[in-house]
Amino acid sequence: MRKLVAPFVAVLLLAAPFLSQAVRAQTAPSGTALSADQAREENAYAVGLQAYLWGYPLREYGMTEPKSVAVGGAYINDFRRYPELKTAKDRFVVTPNNVTVDAYATLDLTAEPVVVFVPALAEPRWYIVQIGDSFDEVVRNIGGTKGAQPGVYLITGPDFAGTVPGDMTEVRMRTKIGVTAVRILAKGAADLPKAVEAQKGFHLMQLSAYLREGLAHKPPAERPLMAAYDSKAPEEIRFFDELGHAMSQRLPASADFDDALVASFRQIGLSVGKGFEWQTLDEPTRRGLVRAAKAGEQIVDRKWEAAGETANGWKYTFAGGRAGYDPGLRAALIKYELGAQLSDQVLYPNTAVDDKGEALTGERKYVLQFEAGKLPPVSVFWNMAMYGSDMLFVENEFGRYSIGSTTDGLKTNANGSLTILIQKDRPADTSNWLPAPSGPFNLTMRFYGPETPVLDGSYRLPAVRRVGG
Repeated sequence: MRKLVAPFVAVLLLAAPFLSQAVRAQTAPSGTALSADQAREENAYAVGLQAYLWGYPLREYGMTEPKSVAVGGAYINDFRRYPELKTAKDRFVVTPNNVTVDAYATLDLTAEPVVVFVPALAEPRWYIVQIGDSFDEVVRNIGGTKGAQPGVYLITGPDFAGTVPGDMTEVRMRTKIGVTAVRILAKGAADLPKAVEAQKGFHLMQLSAYLREGLAHKPPAERPLMAAYDSKAPEEIRFFDELGHAMSQRLPASADFDDALVASFRQIGLSVGKGFEWQTLDEPTRRGLVRAAKAGEQIVDRKWEAAGETANGWKYTFAGGRAGYDPGLRAALIKYELGAQLSDQVLYPNTAVDDKGEALTGERKYVLQFEAGKLPPVSVFWNMAMYGSDMLFVENEFGRYSIGSTTDGLKTNANGSLTILIQKDRPADTSNWLPAPSGPFNLTMRFYGPETPVLDGSYRLPAVRRVGG
């Protein structure tokens, strides 16, 4: 049985410097002895702050996944397929792309493992199958920069102790519930039918169904749902109650005993077996947890502000999908970049400012100018998307929401440079036009298969330059 102990003990130790500073900032002045109540409050604050940052992803998935399943955004143990490129009408996924057709599933490994079948495609086409756990960490990528990887993959949970059937590749997951997304490149509208045909070859089902029926298995007409949790705890400590429920649903019961960090949370009434026993807490412990929740939220936001690097107005973060060494950073990533890929697969720099540091707005005109030989160095393709302040596509009459290396008709200049026009008004030549809304907007560049110069910092995007007035 896989244990959770080692990774998160390491997490705790690595996080100690900044956690201890936060704790010291809240303690009584030097030389003042703590009363017994003060000591309990400070202890609850320290343990609660660790639980808050460590458990932020668990709580987030625990609250949002049942809603996603309820509206049909993802199916449990089966793919919800999206056969169209996303537009401004799609409101399910924030920061969507419209260069891939996608399929999403929630993995429930509580009863048994799940099989992911990856087909051998009829013709070469980029795809990636992202498998993630409830800590928002990538457990396994299939395909992507590694190329086609057809096969049968068995995703097992932390309680699985059986035998992996012959020729299956096991993917072990430390949480009982996870997520899977399949993304397949469609090079424009003309290529969409072939991409959708390729999408049909990917399957996901429980192991028993695969062994019994193979790919002929049909999911039940009535899709299973996940029960949403409605906490009755006081609002100021409700986070911990929602976290406790998520722990009970997503972690193995053994974590209460063989995971030192999880076991320490019993001091604040938090466990896998019983969730959050807030009714049993004394007042000093409650006060400490109230403070921990307030401080934790601020730490998450400050972590995001300090994450990665910013060059020419573009913010790059490289820790997506594997920030377990820093609970605060991992919490920040799930708050601002939920479900992010590993940076060596897909990197997503974002900007909301121009070359003068002023906010991007449709009231002005801009260009993104690539000098000859300075196009984004990627092994697959690149694409830049336009979002409103809600991080969703903005409707426009031209029907273009992003632009990039797979855009039909993209024109380079005579000297080999490339100029992308970013403006509200339609230009005479629309080949390189990315339509902007009338108000504020921001841009996300996607590097699919970023090459070494992107990852080592020797290549950075140019600033979005304002033109005209």
